Parts: sequence; C-alpha cells; structure tokens
Amino acid sequence: MSAAPFAHGFPSSDAVIRVRRMPAWLLSVGLHTIAIVTLALLLHPVAKGPAVEPARTAGIALVQRSANETTYFTESDADQLSQEQLAALPTDASAQPTALAELPVDPAITLPSTNDVGGSLGLGEVLPGAIGFTTGSQPAKRTSGGQAQTQVFGAQGTGTKFIYVFDRSASMSGFQGRPMIAARQQLLASLDDLESIHQFQIVFYNDTPAVFNPDRPRPPHILFATEENKRLAKSFIESISPAGGTRHLDALKLALGMNPDVVFFLTDAAEPQLSPRELAEIRRRNRAEATIHSIEFGSGPFPGGDNFLVRLARQNHGKHVYVDVTKLP
Repeated sequence: MSAAPFAHGFPSSDAVIRVRRMPAWLLSVGLHTIAIVTLALLLHPVAKGPAVEPARTAGIALVQRSANETTYFTESDADQLSQEQLAALPTDASAQPTALAELPVDPAITLPSTNDVGGSLGLGEVLPGAIGFTTGSQPAKRTSGGQAQTQVFGAQGTGTKFIYVFDRSASMSGFQGRPMIAARQQLLASLDDLESIHQFQIVFYNDTPAVFNPDRPRPPHILFATEENKRLAKSFIESISPAGGTRHLDALKLALGMNPDVVFFLTDAAEPQLSPRELAEIRRRNRAEATIHSIEFGSGPFPGGDNFLVRLARQNHGKHVYVDVTKLP
C-alpha cells in the first residue's frame, strides 16, 4: 500500500508537487472564494439570543379603505413616497378642517350695517326735534387725524374744513327776526368747536354772495380757525342784515370751489328751487366729495315730500334738517 498523501497532518511531497503544478488561475479563484466566505461570516454573526424589538413612537397614519381591505400608511411609509403619490392618496373628508368662511354665524352677534347705524338719521331724512338745537352747540369731539366734529341744528359734520352757506334774504327777518338770530347763534357756536388747526369760511347770500374776507384786497379763501380769525368772523356775522332776494347756486358753487369737507347750507326759501340740472351741476362740482347738509327753515310742521333741499342732501352724503321757525325761542 502506498503512503497516504498526508502524514501526521503535513502534506506529502507528492501532494506538494501536485499543488505546485495547479494552474495559477484556479489557485486565484480558490483564494477569492475563501475570502468572500470569511467576510460574510464576519458581517452576519449568528444571533446569540432573542432579538430586541426597537422602541416605537405613536404617529399619524393615513387610511385607505376599499371594498375588500383597509390599508394604513404610517409616517415612515410616507417618507418613502413621492409628493405625487402622497397627493393621490384618498383621505376621509370628515377629517378635513372646515374653512373659516363656512363656519356658521350666530345672527345675534353680527355687526350692524351702515344703514342700521344711521337709524332714523339716514341720508336725506328729516332730523326730528331740530328746535332743541337752537339754544347752543354741544362740545366738539376731536377725532383721529386732527379732525373735528361740529353741528348746525343737529346736522353733524366731521372734517378739517367747514364752510357755512347761509341765506340772508329779506324773508329771514320775518317772525320778529328770529330765523336770522337763531342762524347766527348756531354759526357762532359751531365756530367755537373748531381749533386753530381747522379751517372755515362763511358765505351769506341773497341775490349775490357776501364772503368773509379779512385779508382784502386778496380774493376770499378758506381760513384757519385762529382766535383772531374767529373774533373777526363774529364781527362779520353780526354785521349781516337780511335783505334782497335769493339765489342759491352761485353761493354753493363758490363754497365748493374751496374744496371743503363739510358744507352747512341753510335757507328759508321754498322758491326759487334748484332745478334737476342745477342739482346735477352741484354734484359735478363737488369733486372733493364734501358732505352737504341742508337746513330748511319753514313755517309750521314739515310738509313732507322730496323737495330740492332733501335731494341736495341725499345726493351729497348729507342730511336734511327741517326747523319750524314759529317755535324758535
């Protein structure tokens, strides 16, 4: 019997000769195979005990329901999906937030409309109880932006520039002169409401306008309500006497040419009326969108109707006030 290839654990000389005669490429393949197997064993060791479940936290899951199954998509699943795939997932409509505009509103807490705020003092309406305002003006109220609030026979205006256009025709001397006396009192009280940062102008008119102008020979212009100007204005007001006829349009055009915020227009003349064409001209000339309040002096209760003074106020954001001169103090 021939000797074994290996004796005592060592290769025999014949085996060594055979290995040496092995082709080089085959030897290289064998070595690479051994290296790969060794690396695999190192990277994947055999577990030596039960695996420990990693801790998990709660999260949000999207639900997709169909006729046969329900599928849950967790946050980790969502991280692996594209934006397009996420957008395509159907959701439960009941889970969507309700739009703010669709929330029900309790009618008991809705804000009032501008019509509600105006109440019975809407545009063009008669202000009731105007006689109560002939005894004097209430204190002015300063508003934001340096504006002032003042009133004439209860018609209140807010702004910085005020123009008073008052009738001085002969009819204002009737009823023992009470219409002119009351008009003067209201005008002076309104001027007292103004401060030096506010501006004013006074136009008394009959057939022609008479404008307060302490700066002659300069043309009339709107003036600041300084103490000196108000003192001079008082002298001018007290110098006016009723006389002549009535011509409304020229006085109103003169006032609007000064771009006021508020015009207080007072007359006792039911005739002559401003025609629809003249009212349209006033509206067109009111480029500053001034508020025009019309104060109507009449004898007896207000007869009602839609006369030119009511329309003048309505067309220019103002109020119409009726004063029964027979009840003036």
